Amino acid sequence: MNWQHLRAFVWLRWRLLANQWRRAGRVNAALLMIATVGALATAIPLFVGCFILGLYAIPKAAPAHLMYAWDGVIALFLLFWSIGLVTELQRTEPLSLSKLLHLPVSVKGAFLINYLSSLVRLSLVVFGPIMLGYSLALVVEKGPSELVVFPLLAAFLLMITALTYQIQGWLASLMTNPRRRRTVIMSITAFFILGSQLPNLLNVVRPWGNQERADRSKKLVEDLARVNRDLQSQKIDAGEHSRRQQEVNEKHISARRQADRESLAYWEQAAQLVNMVLPLGWLPLGVKSAAEGNMIPSILGLLGMTAIGSASLWRAYSTTIRLYQGHATVEKGRSAPLITLPKRIRKQGDLLLEARLPFFSEPVSGIALGSFRSLLRAPEAKMMLLTPLILGPIFGSMLFKNQTFLPEAFRPLVATGAMVFILLGMLQLLGNQFGFDRDGFRVFVLCAASRRDILLGKNLAFAPLALGIPLILLPVVQFMCPMKLEHLFSMIPQYLTAYLLFCVFTNLMSIYAPVHLPAGSLKASSPKTTTVLVQLAMVFFLFPLSQAAALLPLGIETMLRFLDWNVGGIPIYLLCSLTECALVVVFYRFSLDWQGDLLQSREQRILEIVTSKMP
Repeated sequence: MNWQHLRAFVWLRWRLLANQWRRAGRVNAALLMIATVGALATAIPLFVGCFILGLYAIPKAAPAHLMYAWDGVIALFLLFWSIGLVTELQRTEPLSLSKLLHLPVSVKGAFLINYLSSLVRLSLVVFGPIMLGYSLALVVEKGPSELVVFPLLAAFLLMITALTYQIQGWLASLMTNPRRRRTVIMSITAFFILGSQLPNLLNVVRPWGNQERADRSKKLVEDLARVNRDLQSQKIDAGEHSRRQQEVNEKHISARRQADRESLAYWEQAAQLVNMVLPLGWLPLGVKSAAEGNMIPSILGLLGMTAIGSASLWRAYSTTIRLYQGHATVEKGRSAPLITLPKRIRKQGDLLLEARLPFFSEPVSGIALGSFRSLLRAPEAKMMLLTPLILGPIFGSMLFKNQTFLPEAFRPLVATGAMVFILLGMLQLLGNQFGFDRDGFRVFVLCAASRRDILLGKNLAFAPLALGIPLILLPVVQFMCPMKLEHLFSMIPQYLTAYLLFCVFTNLMSIYAPVHLPAGSLKASSPKTTTVLVQLAMVFFLFPLSQAAALLPLGIETMLRFLDWNVGGIPIYLLCSLTECALVVVFYRFSLDWQGDLLQSREQRILEIVTSKMP
C-alpha cells in the first residue's frame, strides 16, 4: 500500500466517524467532539503529571508497591477499554472489505488499516500518557534496569489490542445473522454488568477474615469479663484490675497487628501468584522483578505477551479472510447432509410446536408453545427476563449480610418479595402481550380459537419463567434467610396465586393499553398520552392491589398471633395459602370468559395499533 492509499483510508475513516456522530444528533456530536478534544488536550498534562508524581512516589516505594501501582493502572485501563469494546459491537469492521474489492488494495492492507484504526479510542488516549509518564519516571529513578518497561508496555498494548480485534472479528462472524447479533450484544452486555458488580458483591459479603475477627473479639470480651469477675469477687483490688485490663488490651492489639501482618503477607503472595499466572499481570511482574535486579521474569513476560499478540493478530486475519470469502457461517469439520427426511417421516413430538400440553385443548397448547418459542427467540425479551437474575445477586448479598436481624415471622416476606421482583421484571412483556406479536396478531384475529383460549395460551407461555425462576431462587432464599417448613411449603401455592392475579391484571393492561413496538426493541413508538396514563394507573394501583391479596394468609397468621389466639400448632399460613389458591384458580377461570369477550370487542383496535406505528 502506498502513501496515497493510506491518506485516502485515513480520510475515509474520519468521514465515517464524523457521519456517525452527525447521525446521532447535533447535541451528541457536539458532546463527543468536546470529549475528544478534551482528551487530546489533556494528553500532555497527564504525561507530565504522572511523570512528576512518579518522581516523588517511586523512591519511597518497594518493588512490590510498584507492581501494585501497575496493577491498579491496568485494571482501570481494562475497565474503560471493555466499555469501549461493548459500544463498538454494533459494527463489524471500520472499513468493510466487501466495499473495497474494486480498489487496487490488498486484503492485508485493508486489515492493517482496520487494526490501526481500532487503536484510536479515548481509553488509550487517556491512559497511554499515564503509562508512558509512569514508565519514564521508573527509568529515571530506578536506573537503566527499568528500560525493559518500554518493550513490556508495547507488548502489553499489542496483546490487548490484538485480542480485542480478534474478539471483534469473531463476533462479526457470529453476528452475520441479525437475530444472533442481538443475542450476542445482549449476552455481552449482561456479562459486563455482572462483572462490574462483582467487586461490590465481594465487598458486601466479605468472605475473608470474618471468622478470625469474630474469634478475637469474642476472646477479648471473655478476658475482660474474667478480670471484672475477679474484681467483683475481691480477688484483686482496683489497681490490679486496671493493670490486668491494660495487659488484656495490649495483648489483643498485639494479636491483631500480628494477624494483620500475616494477612498482608498472604495477600502479597496471592497477588504475586495472580500476576504470574495471568498474562495481564506480566507487565507489573516484570517491573517488580527488574527493580529487584532479576531480568528473567521480565524477558519471559515480554516474549509471552508478544507471542499472544502476534497469534491473536494472525487469528484475526484468518477470521477476516474467512469472512471475506463467505465462510463465516460454515461450521468447521461439518458437511451438509446428503439426505433430508420428509416431514411425514419425522416422529410425532419431535418439534416443540407439535407437542400437546396435558389437561389443555389443542388451540391452547399451540398458542402457548408458539408464544413460548417466540419468547425464547427474541433477544430483547431475553434481556428483560435476565434482568431479575442480574439484579438478584446484588440485592441478595445485602440480605445475606443482614439476615440475622430479620424476625422469623417476617421472613416469608423476603420470599414473597422475590416473586414480586420477578413479576416486575416481566411487567413490560406481559403487560403488552400483543405488542410483541406485531403482524403475527393477525393470526389470532383470523383463527377460529376462542379469545379465552388465546389469553390462556399467552399466560401459559410465561408460566415456566414466571414460576420457574422464583422456585429456583426459593432454596437460595431459604439458605440465606431460613423460614419454618410450613412457611416454606406455603410459598408454592402463594406463588401460583400471585401469578394468576398478575395474569388477570396484565390481560386487562394488554387489552386496554397496547402499544406498538419496533422489531428488536422495547421502546414504544410514540404512544398516546392517554395510553401512558392508563398504563401508569394500572401499574401503580391495580398491580399493588393484586399482589397484596396474595399476602392475606400471612396477614391472617400474624393477626392471630397478635391477638394471642391458641391455634394448637395448626399450620394457619399453609392452610390459608391453599384455600386462597383454590379460590383464585376459580376466579381466574371465570375472569378468562369475561376478558375473552373484552378482547373480541377490541381486537380490531389492537390490530391497528400493534401492526403499524399508529399511536
